[in-house]
Amino acid sequence: MPAAPTGLRSVHLIERDEHFGPFWKSICYDPARGALRPNLTFVNAAGTVLFETNEAGLTGPPLDPRRKLAVVWGDSVVFCAGRSWVPLLEGKAPGWQFLNGGIDGDPASNILERAAAFNAAHRVALNLLLLGWHPFVPSWWRDAAVQRGAVAPRVGEAGAENAGNHGLRERLREFLRRHANTVLLTVATALNPDNLATPMSQYRVEGSPEIAFRVFGDTSREVAGQAEAYAYILERNAIARAVCGELGVRVIDLAAGFDTRGTADFREHFVDVLHFRHPAYPLVAHRVYEGIADLVT
Repeated sequence: MPAAPTGLRSVHLIERDEHFGPFWKSICYDPARGALRPNLTFVNAAGTVLFETNEAGLTGPPLDPRRKLAVVWGDSVVFCAGRSWVPLLEGKAPGWQFLNGGIDGDPASNILERAAAFNAAHRVALNLLLLGWHPFVPSWWRDAAVQRGAVAPRVGEAGAENAGNHGLRERLREFLRRHANTVLLTVATALNPDNLATPMSQYRVEGSPEIAFRVFGDTSREVAGQAEAYAYILERNAIARAVCGELGVRVIDLAAGFDTRGTADFREHFVDVLHFRHPAYPLVAHRVYEGIADLVT
């Protein structure tokens, strides 16, 4: 039998989907550690378990010492509000346990720190690392902060145009040198050169006309924000590919696999410019598994 979680579990009710966000994070997230609290269960009004953290503070069931452990690290693209694509990897690789190491809103620097700390404390056979998109900083937010004196003008590293990518190259290089058991996943986006000039807020999610296609940043400047966000994501993926190429680290290129250029509808697999729709989860899991099949058989 799998190992039982240590300590008592705390159960919390999520009455509506919109309660995923500040409500759950205020309970689940430990800001002092930059990690999720262990042994928590979140249920809906029907008593269905929406998601739970195990004794190690990862989303999913207790650690199973009988199986090899793989952890998918990332931000909300991995966490997916408790209904993630990560568990769909379980049935594809007998003898392996896949746990979700995603946290909503987690910046790349903390993703790397969490993964390093967990690897030091546990026997991880495989890290699947998605650096996510945080912290994307639109230029007008950064400029306003500089004018207030809240932040100093950034002196960027060569090739890094957005403050959110500053220092990422070296931090990633250091992590990968220490953790050779890592496969990197690039960040996919619904944005492409053909739709950057079109305000995304005018669209609705494909198949869900009542749900707006969400954007990031100020709606009044969304076209400018889309262009900056797209350049930022391209830059982050370029940094990741370059470091992985330098160190011989395998890359699963979700950005290329879910490129929306030339597609009939860029919303097919996305609920907003960066997050996958639930119907796309099996395809995401399939493409990730294809990239690691030889490692987990």
